[in-house]
Amino acid sequence: MKAWGLFAALALLPAWGRGQAQEDEVAIQRRLGDLHLGDSLEAVRRVYSPVQKWPSFIEPRGRVTRMRVERAYVKSFPNNVQTLWLGFKRGGLVEIQIIYNLEFSRRKSAEALAGDLALIYGEPQRGGGKSSWTDGKTVLRVFNAELPVLKGRTEAVELRTAIQIFEHGLSRRTD
Repeated sequence: MKAWGLFAALALLPAWGRGQAQEDEVAIQRRLGDLHLGDSLEAVRRVYSPVQKWPSFIEPRGRVTRMRVERAYVKSFPNNVQTLWLGFKRGGLVEIQIIYNLEFSRRKSAEALAGDLALIYGEPQRGGGKSSWTDGKTVLRVFNAELPVLKGRTEAVELRTAIQIFEHGLSRRTD
């Protein structure tokens, strides 16, 4: 009888260990900068008061309305940020992407930023030049954004450090 109790206890140990690991998992912060996933467009406009209309388009896949916000488009803008990409679906913010300016990107590469975040969230999944973490609800990505530039008469691409959070399950391309 005692042997069966011991076997039953041993059989439960792996299940308990898996449950414990899930409880210890760090939740991805759903706030990036001054914005929070789920914010309404009105709430975002209170944070970044527009001085002109923000360019936008509806992405056919996923039906997400994407808005580009730059310093010239708002009354105040975060330091070191070149561009904010915001994604809205059914009236709520489902994606926030920050592309940092050249100065910040020279000081903090995407790899260095991913290293800093790994101290909080653990080792990321890596692939395609991106580092990503997920908690099943939110996805966090760090990568180099490619920005088209003109060097003389030649079109080129410059890399900028970028960070992005979005709702898990949201199909997203990275620029």
